[in-house]
Parts: sequence; structure tokens; C-alpha cells
Amino acid sequence: MNEDQTSMHHKLLIIGAGASGLMAAVTARDLGIDTAILDGNDRIGKKISMTGDGRCNITNESTATETDEAAALLRKYHGGQSDFPLPVLRQFGIRQTIDFFHVLGLPLTRLKEGFMYPMSLQAASVLDIFELALEDRSIPVYLNRKVVDVTVSKEHPRFTITCRTETEEQVVYTSEYLFLCTGGLTGQNAGTDGSGYELARRLGHTLVEPVPAIVQLKVQYPHLKALSGIKIQGQAHILANGEVVRSESGEIHFAEYGLSGPPILQLSRKAAFHLARGDSVTVSVDLMPGRTEEEVVEFLEMNWGTFEHRKVAESFTGFIHKKLIPVLLKEADIDQQPDLLCQDLSWRTKGVFYKILKRWDFKVTGTHSFENAQATAGGIDTRELVADTLESKLVPGLYMAGEVMDVDGDFGGYNLQWAWSSGYAAAMALGKHIFK
Repeated sequence: MNEDQTSMHHKLLIIGAGASGLMAAVTARDLGIDTAILDGNDRIGKKISMTGDGRCNITNESTATETDEAAALLRKYHGGQSDFPLPVLRQFGIRQTIDFFHVLGLPLTRLKEGFMYPMSLQAASVLDIFELALEDRSIPVYLNRKVVDVTVSKEHPRFTITCRTETEEQVVYTSEYLFLCTGGLTGQNAGTDGSGYELARRLGHTLVEPVPAIVQLKVQYPHLKALSGIKIQGQAHILANGEVVRSESGEIHFAEYGLSGPPILQLSRKAAFHLARGDSVTVSVDLMPGRTEEEVVEFLEMNWGTFEHRKVAESFTGFIHKKLIPVLLKEADIDQQPDLLCQDLSWRTKGVFYKILKRWDFKVTGTHSFENAQATAGGIDTRELVADTLESKLVPGLYMAGEVMDVDGDFGGYNLQWAWSSGYAAAMALGKHIFK
């Protein structure tokens, strides 16, 4: 993968040696296209090595048994055009991803909830396999090449790419076709700084302003310190200006800054977009999602009636996390009455408990930064791309793949799946164009 100074022109140049760029390079080379990769880092796949807690959640098999796998998978994706990912997912879905890595020599294993990882449970295995695949195919990878400018000509060569080296020298490459696989704004320690957005804008494309996704939420609540460290099974709803916009169930984590856990991470993109618009955003937590409001009232009344001689704090034992009980008492303004019996509860206090157990509201004040996020919501407007080929409608010969465009997936391997799917689809489309 050392640079050959005599080979500065390639049929296809791919900017970005991340997941989508690597997939596109291998696919394009297998089609017989002269392909090379440019990347600003000193090694390929730097962000891949950081995913899945160092294990690399390659994809998610939970929708693979659906009759229409692509349609089921589509529900895991979001963006300005809700149906935009479908043609790409139909070309390269979960089964194809598993088969692709098997052919490269990387068997996968399934863990909880359909999460698929390399059998070694090491992200380094994914990078090792791609390095071998690049070597097998003699694909040049020009590292430490930070792309600072791209220009387009009507004559051959069509694209001129100017890079800055680690020694601040400028190096120029040319190509007939160009793939932007530069990622979003997450994983900035891995070099994904959003520079691809600026390159696309210089070429005439529009940016849907990015916000962090799959990220923790900051909330305003007086007793956060007391809640910190508690994990509960429940349901969370995101409300924007009082209207529920999305709901998720699972393990909710309380922290000193606010809320986290899988349901919160899934909801975070909605919260981030509405906050960016200036909307009022609330997280409402349901501590007893298996019961209706009426059933909760009936349950509590029966409990308090049966054990009317017990203290109120004791009446929650067994069905509420023990560390939550003092906070519930504070919410009901009876924390200074430790000996209050169930038989002495007022209707007002009972009403507070009814509400909290089903609709415990937290005002969202923000999200953690892109540094903490696992995905970027927003990106290059997909209305400016051809859905099944990912070619630019504005610049013929320019293709995009991965997180650079306004498509983001749910927590659980779906963003990497989009990288594999879009990298493959773009390369296949180019192959069909070149070889008719």
C-alpha cells in the first residue's frame, strides 16, 4: 500500500478508507475497474476499529427472516427521504453482507438481538481481512493524504483531487470517476471531520445540517445525582412540543447528565433535530410499560389496601428499583415523612405516584457531542442523488456512499450495514456504466 509516485491517475478514486470506501474499492476492483483509495489517516478503517466496543457490530440479522427483508430493514433507517435507502438495500442486504465477509475469509457470529460480529469478536479482524483483500487485488491506498480540493472538468481527466500530506506538501491525483466515502462528524478521533460535506458543497451539493445521533441525552431534573447509575427496563417516548414523535423500549440508564441506554440512543436523533429547530423536547419514561394507566391505578390501590399498615416507602418494594424509591418520595413531597403509612396517603399524593409510574417527564436540554455519538443524522441531501446508483444528479461521475449522505440507521449495526450496502451499490452502478 505504499504510494507509487508514477501512478497518480486512476479510473476511479475513492476518498475515504472507511467501511463504505473499502467495500466500494473491493467491489469495483472485482469488476475490473482501476481503483485507488485516498485517506487522511495513517492506516485504513480507523473508525471501524472503534466500533462495537472494539468488536465491530458488522450488521444486524434481526430482520433477515422477514418475507421482504429490504422493506423490513428500511424501517431501521432515517433521513429526509424515508424511502431513499430501499433500492440500495434490495441490491445488498444482510444475507449478502454475511456472504461477502465469508468469501473474504471472515466468518460472523450472532449475539444478542441479532447483532452480528466477527467470530473473533475483534474489530481488528475486519481491518486485517480488508488489508488482505486490498493486497490480493493490488488496490493502491494512498495514506496520509488529506483531500483539500476537488475540481471538475468537461475534458479528460474529469476529476482533479488536491491532497495535503503530513509534511504539508500538496499532491495532485486525477480520475475519471470519484466516490465520496468520507463519513459524517462522528469518530473525529479517527479523522472523520465532516470535510466531505465541504467538498460536496463545492461541487454544488446541498447539506442537511448534521446533528448527533445514537447519543446520550442531557435532561433538566433536580434529582439526577440520586438517579445516577440506576438501570431499569421501561419504555421511553420523545415528545416535541407535547406530541409523541417516537417510542422505544428496553434498558434505560440514568446518569448525572441525563439519560442513556439503547432506547434513549434510538430516540436521540429525533430529540437532536427538534432541539435544532427550537422545539420543546421531553423524554417521558414509563416504568410499568406492561400495564395500562388504569391497571397501574388498580395495582397500586390493591397493594396499598392489602398492606395499609406498611410504610409508603415499603409498598414499592419488589416492583420498583430500590434506588428509585427515595426519588419517588421526593417527587410526591413526602420524603420528610419516612413513617407515613399507606392508609394515610392522600389522593393528591396517590395521583403523583400514578403519573410518575406511567409518565415520568424529563425536559431535554441537549445531547452529548459528535465526539460521543455513534452516528451522524443529516448530510448531503439525497434528493440530489439517484436512489439506485447513488450517482450525483449534479455532477456525472460523482458517487457517494456511507454516512456522508442524509441517511442514518438505528443502534445495533445498521449504520455499518448502510456503509456496506451503499459502497457495493455505487461500485456496481459504476461497473454497469463503464462496461454497459
